[in-house]
Amino acid sequence: MAPALIVLLIATAASLHAWLEPVRWSDPDSLYYQAKTLSFRGEDEDRALHRAFRSPIANEILAAERAAIRADPKVEPAFTDPAWVDYSTRFFERRVFVSLAAAAIYPVTGLRSVLTVSLIGYLLLSLGLYALLRQRFAPATSVVVASVCVLAPPVRDASFVPMTDSWGLLLETCALLAAVLTFDRGMRWLAAWIAVLVVLSVTRDNSVVPLVAVVCLCIHQRDRRSALLLGSGIAAILPAVLSLGNTSIRENLAFAFSSFSPPTDDSWTYVLHYYPINIRRLIEADLDYGTNLGAEAPLWFLGVALAFAGIVLLVRRLREADPYFRLATYALLGAAIYVGLFGRDSGFRQEIAFIPPVAVALAMVGEAGWRRFRAGDDAIPMTRSEQLP
Repeated sequence: MAPALIVLLIATAASLHAWLEPVRWSDPDSLYYQAKTLSFRGEDEDRALHRAFRSPIANEILAAERAAIRADPKVEPAFTDPAWVDYSTRFFERRVFVSLAAAAIYPVTGLRSVLTVSLIGYLLLSLGLYALLRQRFAPATSVVVASVCVLAPPVRDASFVPMTDSWGLLLETCALLAAVLTFDRGMRWLAAWIAVLVVLSVTRDNSVVPLVAVVCLCIHQRDRRSALLLGSGIAAILPAVLSLGNTSIRENLAFAFSSFSPPTDDSWTYVLHYYPINIRRLIEADLDYGTNLGAEAPLWFLGVALAFAGIVLLVRRLREADPYFRLATYALLGAAIYVGLFGRDSGFRQEIAFIPPVAVALAMVGEAGWRRFRAGDDAIPMTRSEQLP
């Protein structure tokens, strides 16, 4: 337990300021989760929603949005329009888990409830990543890599605000872990896989990542366990989609490509026309991300370089029969599809879906480097004093 506690303590230290400082309301999405929390507390949902968007916490977001509009400061951010609030609600209908948890602790934590749940997700993520890595890597490697991942700037930025991103990433990690354990320790872990995906289906859309990984694994291995993981995974997310509703990929992309305003045209013609432009901007923004990190920039670019080296090693392991490395490799494809379905620069919020497979890639680089270092030590001739008994 000691190595796991080290990772947890590092995550706790990194998040300590967020536990103590005022809540940072920096995104309109957080207002939806706050309103949903109030609705679970017995308020009328529509009334709670519009009240949240006219509250003092909305004013904080409004000031930030206005500051970001450099070209024309007279332009009002979209979310000041009640019609925008009514339209955009559809994209949050299924995301009830974090708000439900926040409602449960609301008598104690009050306005900090959604943030508190997000921070708990961040702490648990550190343990989830450690557990995933320990299935194949040494404790020291797992501690270092899990700590590096939870300290990554986009993971911290997405977790230290009242949002659902930390839980989406945590549950994605746990889904991959449950899939691995189903192969390693038996079919009883299939229940954990199903349970995690049920919760993930009402938290965020990260379920795309483990499901794509399992689809590819099923095609690759054509075995019974892969097929059971795939079938049960699809069955696990269907109830939420059918009962709580789900917007189409076309609607999501049209909304994103219209600068998150109700689109005047949400046809596939419109989406396909603007998709290449937005993907190019997304890639450019991702490549430029590290340049805005100040003193952390060198560490960021070093981490990216090591991650790419690890991905090469990971892809090479596809030829081996170990489902662990195959799932991690195919999870990279799942994360790419997940980001592509959003189709727009998100300030690296969507891209954190790459964290679990990238963690495996970084661990492979770490252990390969350590083996090479040890081999170099063994190759150095002993001095005469070392040879003496």
